[in-house]
Amino acid sequence: MSPIRLNAALLCLAFSVSNPALAADPDLMGGSSFSGGSNLGVTDFSGVNLGVDLGAGIGSAGQVNTSGLIGGAHLGYHFQSTRLMGGAEADVLTSGIKSGSLATLSFQQKFLSSLRVKAGWVFGDLLAYGTLGYAYSTSSLSTNTGSDNKTNKGTVFGAGAELAVTKSVSLRAEVLRYNFNSLTYNTPANSIAVTPNTNLLKVGANLRF
Repeated sequence: MSPIRLNAALLCLAFSVSNPALAADPDLMGGSSFSGGSNLGVTDFSGVNLGVDLGAGIGSAGQVNTSGLIGGAHLGYHFQSTRLMGGAEADVLTSGIKSGSLATLSFQQKFLSSLRVKAGWVFGDLLAYGTLGYAYSTSSLSTNTGSDNKTNKGTVFGAGAELAVTKSVSLRAEVLRYNFNSLTYNTPANSIAVTPNTNLLKVGANLRF
């Protein structure tokens, strides 16, 4: 090694030893700005979570395809150990998901709700997670001769990501799949068995406290 390169290496080593805060500062190393004192430089997502959601859904109900917008709110709780996160969440959504008006048979989901567990991993200010649980919906099927309302129960699973923008506020996105049990809707003319399935894309804002 040339004397110039040797001297440069020694200067860099001396600077790093005399400035330990440089290596210890997570912000300088690309870590979280909202770590809450964590020496790992990751955001603390633990605590009660309350927020609002907006999104769209597509799916099917028997022989018809469905689509529409949704909106609602969620409430949950996260616990966190270093980078590992776990928790539970409940949401309530009003739904405009329905089949097209040109079909002789029409189907509409009026209300969607779920109770889910969550598990994920924190990357700096970003939380990535998977989720699964119980799904609930109210729906209506109509034909030319009448209509019938039912309560649908099933399962839901999916994945999401949440990005901290301050110490207590975050933005998130989720993709969820709802699989409901088959039910028979009775109209004056006939009985129709339907198995609804819905795919949701939701975005939302979340307050942690």
